[in-house]
Amino acid sequence: MDKHDRVMRIFLDECKEILSETAPKLLHLEENPNDKEVVNDIFRAIHTLKGNANSFGFTKLGDFVHYFEDLLSVYRKEDAFLQESESDLFIRAFDIVENVFAFEEQDLEGYPQNYDLILNEIKEALQLEASPQTSNEDLEELVEHISYEHNEDIDTKELVDMLEKSAFAYEQEMQNIPHLYNIKMHLDSDIYLRGYNHQIFFRLLKDLGNIVFSYYKIHEDVPVLEEFNTEVSFIKEISLYLLSEADIFDIEDIFEFIAQEHEVNITRISAEDIKNILKKNALPLAQDKANKKTSTPPSLADIELKTTPVQDTNAKAKSTIRVESAKLDELFDSIGELVIAQSFISQNKEINDIQNNELHQYIDMLGKSTRLIQNKVMGLRMIPIKDTFLKMKRVVRDVSQKTSKDVDLILSGEDTEIDKTMIDKLSEPLIHLLRNSVDHGIESDVQQRIDAGKEEKGNISLGASHKGSSFLIEIRDDGGGIDTQKILQKALEKGIAREGVEYSEDEILSFLFVAGFSTASAITDISGRGVGLDAVKQSIEDLKGKITVETELGVGSVFRIILPLTLAIIDGLTVRLEDETLIVPTLSVVESFSPDMADISHVKGQGDFINYRGEVLPIVRLNRLLNLSSEKNPFERSTLICVDHERGRYILQVDELLGRQQVVIKSLGLLSNNVKEISGVAILGTGSIALILNIEGIRDHLDEEL
Repeated sequence: MDKHDRVMRIFLDECKEILSETAPKLLHLEENPNDKEVVNDIFRAIHTLKGNANSFGFTKLGDFVHYFEDLLSVYRKEDAFLQESESDLFIRAFDIVENVFAFEEQDLEGYPQNYDLILNEIKEALQLEASPQTSNEDLEELVEHISYEHNEDIDTKELVDMLEKSAFAYEQEMQNIPHLYNIKMHLDSDIYLRGYNHQIFFRLLKDLGNIVFSYYKIHEDVPVLEEFNTEVSFIKEISLYLLSEADIFDIEDIFEFIAQEHEVNITRISAEDIKNILKKNALPLAQDKANKKTSTPPSLADIELKTTPVQDTNAKAKSTIRVESAKLDELFDSIGELVIAQSFISQNKEINDIQNNELHQYIDMLGKSTRLIQNKVMGLRMIPIKDTFLKMKRVVRDVSQKTSKDVDLILSGEDTEIDKTMIDKLSEPLIHLLRNSVDHGIESDVQQRIDAGKEEKGNISLGASHKGSSFLIEIRDDGGGIDTQKILQKALEKGIAREGVEYSEDEILSFLFVAGFSTASAITDISGRGVGLDAVKQSIEDLKGKITVETELGVGSVFRIILPLTLAIIDGLTVRLEDETLIVPTLSVVESFSPDMADISHVKGQGDFINYRGEVLPIVRLNRLLNLSSEKNPFERSTLICVDHERGRYILQVDELLGRQQVVIKSLGLLSNNVKEISGVAILGTGSIALILNIEGIRDHLDEEL
């Protein structure tokens, strides 16, 4: 990847980050239309997006956000307040911004649907909201007075004198004096090869204000025309003064992609200093000419100008670096190998037999350092789930509008951290579950809610938390709950359930996750096709997690997603079976115990069962399931493990319980596609390989047997 490609990649990532951060702010603005701070945040984000888009030739995006920025600027004023229809226009306009960016990124022809429609709505809103008080006539007159060509350097004293002379043309009532910025560009000779063009910077700065004047310094050794190289810059320095009401951060955004810090220096001369100049010299020019005896105003060259260098404004900013996720994954894999090697050393019998205290101290130090590095690297992959949760507010908003339901989404635990690779795969399951909560969970009849003692507005809560070594997400609604009898009847009609069989509530609720199952009476663009929850279940299982449901008719429902904190390392229960070592994910383990033979019974044609705390559960003989042997190991010399599953608990029979430890997961590749009872392997500290059991695959096999 060459330098230009790297810069383009940075630009695209920056744009995606801006879009991701801005979307939830628009929803917040819809709920809090008078929050000027949020309006300003959105304005700055859109402005940055416009500057970046124009710098990289994304003209479709640049053109649209230019008008969007103008609309936002109207509502930055203290006396401007958003109406519901206007905030809705903001949200729909932002949808177009996201779609146009996708078109530009993929280099697609044409424009997204509704592009012209939304653009015309913005233009109409600008015409309606235009205020005569926002005229820039004063600024234009000021520029007309002090604009001139200058081919030499200019110091602060000369600049003050120039402003002082122009001030005589203005009345004392002049307000809203803009900031004055001095921008110096010290250009390296390879700037064109890096994709920069100073003329583009000029054009972007003019969008923010008025360039009072500019001048160039040229290298003395410019070659003759015949030897001139157009790819080399012979401009030594460009300096300009900009009058603008924009913040210094807006100015910085324009030069954001210049890699070398020394190439740009921005200094702000405070608006207060300029205002003082105008106040102290506020005599009209005509009056000054008529009154020859008027004393000359005091010189302002001695005024101490308050300047704000760019580096000072960012002094306390966090230092960050962008790293490709693939490189982070490689680092994590390497740390995994290091953990395995360290475990091998610490558990090696020959090394442990060596009578050398110093050696064992070093081995202990190695173990501590390895664990520290492992935790730090794991922390690099862990990021808050906040951004994903905030996106869900838009999902609930859109579905509630389509279903004509007034629903509020309450977020909690947004700062809870989880593996980034898992966050990327959680959006779709959460969208399905939240759409179902609004469409199926919250009652359509408001009076029905009132009669049940509930608020008119439906409430859905989305929360995240750590639960031991697991990550828990809860989606809770205060709707009508799930009618399990209706589900059972539908399952019988579809042949999913069998007549005459007693099903527990958990088993009935598990039918919701069967492909093609739906209780909707009509197909809409929201639900009714029988897809959704089965895809949710599959996605969660791909993440080595599980999903459970609790419901109470007339009260509401709770969907719980339980996941490991990371996909690379799991907490496992190590067991011995014959001569093999196996690992059972502790996320699914309820209890391990020695059986009482009086509780075990055999049902001909269906296998062995045990009365476990008043519940009859099937027993899986793992040695036969995995083809380790055909013998029936006696239960009295075995250890039984109760495993939790949304389709019902079951029991695993193993020979011995060895312990509990964290292991690094290694994939079996294509081989695992044919062995659904195994999800991967782990290399133990002894150097031996242990198979990791797939609780879902074993449950599938058990269902086939039963």
